[in-house]
Amino acid sequence: MKNKGFTLTELMIVLAILAMLMAYAIPNYRQYVLKSKRTVAQNRLLEVAGLFEKFYANTNSYPAGLTGGAANLSLSSDYLASDEYTLTVAYPVGGGWTLSATATGGQTQDTDCSVITLNNIGARGPSAECWE
Repeated sequence: MKNKGFTLTELMIVLAILAMLMAYAIPNYRQYVLKSKRTVAQNRLLEVAGLFEKFYANTNSYPAGLTGGAANLSLSSDYLASDEYTLTVAYPVGGGWTLSATATGGQTQDTDCSVITLNNIGARGPSAECWE
C-alpha cells in the first residue's frame, strides 16, 4: 500500500529552505525601500535647489527661507516634512546655501545616509553612495 502525502522530514526541509530564502529576501527588500525613499528626498532637494537658483536669477539673492515671505517658493509644510525626511536650509557665513534632508521615522534605519545635503555649488553629501 502506497501512502500519499509528505513526511515530516520533507516538510521540515521545505520550511528550512523557505526560512533561508526569507532571511535573504527581507533585508534586501528593506534596503530597496530605504533607497527608494532616499531617492524621493534627493529629488526634492534638487527641485528646491532649482527654485533657489531661479529666485537668485530673478533677484540676485537667495531666498531667506523655504516658506513664506518674499521667497514665495510655494512649498507646503507637507512637502518639507514627510514621514521619511524633513527638508531644511542653512546659510553658511561665506554665502550660498546648503539644503538638508534629515531622515525621520522608519527612514532613520538608513544610518549611512540619515542626512543628505546639497549646496549652491552642487556638492552632494555626505557621500557619493547616498546619491546613487
